[in-house]
Amino acid sequence: MDGTGILLRPFVDLLPNGIDVKVISYPEDTYLTYEQLAERVLGVVPRSEPYVIIAESYSGPVACLIAAHPALFRSRAPACMLRWLLMDADTPPEMISEAQDVIARVRPEVMAQRLRDSLSADFAPILRDCTVRIVCLSPESDRLLGTRWLRGFLAAKPGIETVQIAGPHSILQCAPASCLAVLQKTGVFGDS
Repeated sequence: MDGTGILLRPFVDLLPNGIDVKVISYPEDTYLTYEQLAERVLGVVPRSEPYVIIAESYSGPVACLIAAHPALFRSRAPACMLRWLLMDADTPPEMISEAQDVIARVRPEVMAQRLRDSLSADFAPILRDCTVRIVCLSPESDRLLGTRWLRGFLAAKPGIETVQIAGPHSILQCAPASCLAVLQKTGVFGDS
């Protein structure tokens, strides 16, 4: 909460050599909103190189705002970010490269708004009125959305069939055979 970065020294001192670390401090005498802090951080981070933001406590929302900022999508998405948020350590490099290429095709403002929407969407009213069968494939290691979205779905529509599948957020890309097997087992494709 202090925003000085001074208390991060024990963590920073443990980081391996070769990692360029920049602790970004917040003003000690001026209150800034989360949006203003995100703009301040964006003014300091590299524009053309991959970077990692480690945020704790009060800075968590600042990191979320940066993650949903168009500037994040103006350069090629770092492989480490894709592995952490969308995929996993076992994802082949070709799949990571393809994801980077595909993401780069979409306008940064569009990607940023889609991310903001996915983090704040509330489909409870729509789900409550839904009368069709819903089968939800739930990745066990979803680092992007976590389980909050699933809990919200189940609270709105307790009858949703959920199946946990080992894998990351991009479950259809990283575990396609498992997903297909589960869907076939549930009978969603009929007798085919």
